[in-house]
Amino acid sequence: MIGQLITALINLWYLVQNLWRRLWRRRVDYVRLELHGTLPEFVEPPPLLQRLFMGARRPVGLMGLRRRLQRIADDPHSRGVLLVVRDFEPGWATAEGLRDELRAFQEQGKRVCAYLVTATTRSYFAVSNADDLLMPPQAYLYLLGIRIEARFLRDALCKVGLDAEVIAVSPYKAGGDQFVRSDISPEHREQLERLLHQRFETLVNTVAADRSLTPDQVRALIDQAPFVARQACEVGLIDAVCYEDELAAHLSRQNASQSEGTEEQNQPDVIIREWHEATKALRVPYRRYQRRYVAVVSITGAITTGESRTMPLPLPVIGGRMAGSDSVARALRKVERNPRVAGLVLHIDSPGGDAFASDLIWREVLRVRRQKPVVVSMGNVAASGGYYVAACANAIFAHPGTLTGSIGVYSLRPDAGPLLRRAGVNTVVLSRGARTGLLDGTQPLTDDDRAVLRETVSTSYAAFKQRVRDGRSLSEEQLEPVAGGRVWMGQEARPMGLIDELGGLPAAVARARNLAQLPTDPRAPLLPVSPGSSRRRVPPQPFPAGSLLDLLTLPGLLEEVVRPRILAALPWVLEE
Repeated sequence: MIGQLITALINLWYLVQNLWRRLWRRRVDYVRLELHGTLPEFVEPPPLLQRLFMGARRPVGLMGLRRRLQRIADDPHSRGVLLVVRDFEPGWATAEGLRDELRAFQEQGKRVCAYLVTATTRSYFAVSNADDLLMPPQAYLYLLGIRIEARFLRDALCKVGLDAEVIAVSPYKAGGDQFVRSDISPEHREQLERLLHQRFETLVNTVAADRSLTPDQVRALIDQAPFVARQACEVGLIDAVCYEDELAAHLSRQNASQSEGTEEQNQPDVIIREWHEATKALRVPYRRYQRRYVAVVSITGAITTGESRTMPLPLPVIGGRMAGSDSVARALRKVERNPRVAGLVLHIDSPGGDAFASDLIWREVLRVRRQKPVVVSMGNVAASGGYYVAACANAIFAHPGTLTGSIGVYSLRPDAGPLLRRAGVNTVVLSRGARTGLLDGTQPLTDDDRAVLRETVSTSYAAFKQRVRDGRSLSEEQLEPVAGGRVWMGQEARPMGLIDELGGLPAAVARARNLAQLPTDPRAPLLPVSPGSSRRRVPPQPFPAGSLLDLLTLPGLLEEVVRPRILAALPWVLEE
């Protein structure tokens, strides 16, 4: 009752603001929004001190951009959005998600104008369905196609005296190949060629449909790229060329040409405002009282044990953003305990990582599912360990271009002995126990050590497949042809039963609300849940009665043997 009263008072204040803006005839025609960086679904706010004393603003992710577009669309006096594209490099699934949002914006009667200051394959693909595509006269359109980079480090490691040994479940689980091979294997090449072909065909067909060209014309244009802006306009890849200070005049002419029976000179000048200025003119949306929410927890980056962190060095497997099992567990336990959370959307943008850490997160997801529906929304990649943690969800959504699957594991055992000897370091080993050298990265593996690691990989792989079979209701005969480390696009994964539907975060939220028996409301607020401080530990509760634990128990060997690393990780990315 108190919550409803507070919501009513807030909406009364918003009503006063909207009447005041209408009285003073405040208006904005186009809202200027910049697209740069990678546009992740969720972004963390800058530290409090930076916001207070340096004026730092929270960067905008895809979720924030979605909300801004909706607010612009809700204002009856706005005409559209002006997207300034500068150094914009989204992932492919993110680009597909952005295209979906722009299409929904257009379906509400609004226009999208994209001004490409810098234009690469991915940034162009992300906005090619805009109503107007514009570029500065001397800008270049680098529509160069797509490539995959797979680097192999064996020869470089040998030069400094480092060696490694990898045991994988199949040749398709190629995550360790970069350390032990000098060139690509036939199976690895076959898989990458298939993924490359599908992504390129998607690019060609999408651009052809957006720009009213044939696929053959688009292929020919890609082979002729790059194009200076005027050339791009002549061949139909963009609509017009102008400088940024000419955008208002261009949009005014466009509006005049669309107004039947109205002279161009009688049309008022178009008003373009930055977002923070536009909010003073756009209609303020009214709040909706919510008794129960759908929560969102994000798993971004390589999966590891411990706390989430960012590794500044671009190292394979362990570099960049890392999702720690302890941090993710705290967030999931908050969801589990919160009585106002009716369902969970787990957003995953991860190539996997540590198989043991993935299992710890899987366990927490399973705990939540026993009490509340869990729906997974996959980002650019949710493969290997990223798929592991998703397997027990009620439903899984992915974009057509999401990389997923890669059901498999491998062990990576380094040997730095030659490097130490080259540096003049003489190591004397005294031990008791036949396998004391199993986890020693300075000694070569014995035949017995190698047999132990093979058994460990086999046990881990069996557990991974068991998770997927039970979570996805697949038989061994259905699973085996799509497992073994094979990677799939989202559009392939759906008929295989690895995912349920194609769609982004809004579709996943709608399914979660439906499963939680909440009313259908595409504009209902979400409840993002963060791990909070590592000093505030959230212990697990007893596992809910009637669990699936007996069916999904991981054999003890995986929990006991953490080193050498048992990895479920994707080793490469698709680039333009």
